[in-house]
Amino acid sequence: MKKETRYCLIACVAIFAAHAGYLILETYNIAKKWAVMEDFSYISAYIHGQDYFLSFSYAIAAAFTVYAFVRFKENRKRGIAGVAGGVTLIGLLYVGVCFMLGCCGSPMLAVYIGLFGSSFLGFTKPLIALVTLISVVSGYHWLEKKSANCC
Repeated sequence: MKKETRYCLIACVAIFAAHAGYLILETYNIAKKWAVMEDFSYISAYIHGQDYFLSFSYAIAAAFTVYAFVRFKENRKRGIAGVAGGVTLIGLLYVGVCFMLGCCGSPMLAVYIGLFGSSFLGFTKPLIALVTLISVVSGYHWLEKKSANCC
């Protein structure tokens, strides 16, 4: 297995597990304040809330950033564009998508999409994961294309 693939997998699994663990722990802390819940499954609540889409989104963005950073370390001239693009694109994507879809409390696009059933139908979190996946795949192809043109 190549070094970049190994590091990307480690980053992906670590971020996914950290985000999932954080959300499950938060659910546990909230649930213990309310009542005694003997047969409550916190993992089931995590899955039912579709929070795994957000974990996937964070994990794949982190994996791409690690990939770009490894490429940067191997060849600084070719990789600097990938690192800058990965961090900037994913950062702007999360700020923009989070702001527009309302996952951080903003009333922008969430209000308009909510009128048509986004929250009711439950596709806000899958939409964030899809937008992240598309941006990471396009960023990867762009990085590979620029790397091939450099050589």
